[in-house]
Amino acid sequence: MARMTSAEQAWAAARVTELVASLLRDAPVLDITSHRGPSGAAIVDCGVDVRGSWEAGRRIAVVSHAGMMNATLGVSDVARLSLPEFVGDSWRPYLSTYGLQVSFALSEVDPAIRISGPVRAAIDDGLRTTSSAVEGAASRDTNPWGVAVVESDRLPDEAVVAAIGRRAGLRPDELTLLVVPSRSLAGVTQIAGRLNECVLFTLDQSLGLDPKSVLGILGAVPIAPCGAGAFATQDDMIHYAGRVTMVVDAPASWSLQVVADGLVFRSSSAYGRLFSELLAEAGGVFEAIPGLNDLNKVAQIAVVDRRTAKMATAGAVDGAILASAAKRAGRGRDELP
Repeated sequence: MARMTSAEQAWAAARVTELVASLLRDAPVLDITSHRGPSGAAIVDCGVDVRGSWEAGRRIAVVSHAGMMNATLGVSDVARLSLPEFVGDSWRPYLSTYGLQVSFALSEVDPAIRISGPVRAAIDDGLRTTSSAVEGAASRDTNPWGVAVVESDRLPDEAVVAAIGRRAGLRPDELTLLVVPSRSLAGVTQIAGRLNECVLFTLDQSLGLDPKSVLGILGAVPIAPCGAGAFATQDDMIHYAGRVTMVVDAPASWSLQVVADGLVFRSSSAYGRLFSELLAEAGGVFEAIPGLNDLNKVAQIAVVDRRTAKMATAGAVDGAILASAAKRAGRGRDELP
C-alpha cells in the first residue's frame, strides 16, 4: 500500500471521523444500529439483525476509501431491468482504491470474513492514532485507523475483534467495525463500490502494469438485488454491466488499446458464466477460484492518457446474460428484481 503523506494522514483522519460520526448520527433513518460489543469495540450493524439501506452502503463505500471517493446513487436500465446504480469517483485511486479498500480474509478466524477500510493504514502502514494536527477534530470515541469494514453474515465475536486488533496493533476499544453482510442492502451497495478497485487489481495482477499511473477512475454499475435468492451477484453486475473511464499518465511502453482490451471481462476465460457458479466450484472460497487474477474485470472501459489526450475503448454492457439469469430465476420482465 502507498504511504500517506502527513498532510494526507491529517485529512483522512479528520474525514473518516466525520463520516463515521455522520453514519452513527443518522443510524435511525438508515436502518442500522450501533453498540459496544466484545472488549468494548464499537459494532455498527448494517444488515445482520437490521434491514440496512442502499444509503448506508453508499456511505460505507466512501468510508472504505477514507473519504477519498465521491459516490452517488441513481437508477439504471439494463436489459429492461430497472436497477439501482452506484457511481463512484475515485480521485486518489492508488492510495484509497487499491490500498485501503482492498479486502483481505480474516483467515485465522474465518476465511469468509473479509476486512477492508481505514484500518488497513494501521495494518500496512503502522498508523495508530490521529496526529496532533487533527486531534481537535477527531471524536474521542473513534480512532480513524481503527475503522474497519467487515464483510460478514454475523456480528463479530470476541475472537474476530481480537484478531482485527492484533493485526492493527490496536486495543479492541479503539476499533469501530462496520458489519455488512454481502447479500444485504448495504452489502451489495458497498461491493458495487469496488468497481474501480477491480480495474487497478487487474492492471497490476493480471497485466503486470503499474497502477500508480492511474490518476482517477469514474465508474458506474447497477447494484445487484439483495437476498440469497437474487438472480445475480454484485460481481456479475460488475462483469457484465460495469462501465469505467480512467485517466492515466501512460508510460511510453503502454499501448492504450492493449491495456483497455485486457481490463474488460470479455477477455476473461470465465466470460459467460455467473460468479455464483465459479465460487461454488471453489468451495465458497474467493481466493481459491481458478484464474482469479483474470476475473476482476469490468464490462466496458475507456482509458484516456492525460498528456496526449489519446483514448482507447473496449468491451460492452452485456444485458442479455443478466436478463437470462433473471428469467431463469423466475423474474418477470416488468417485475423489479
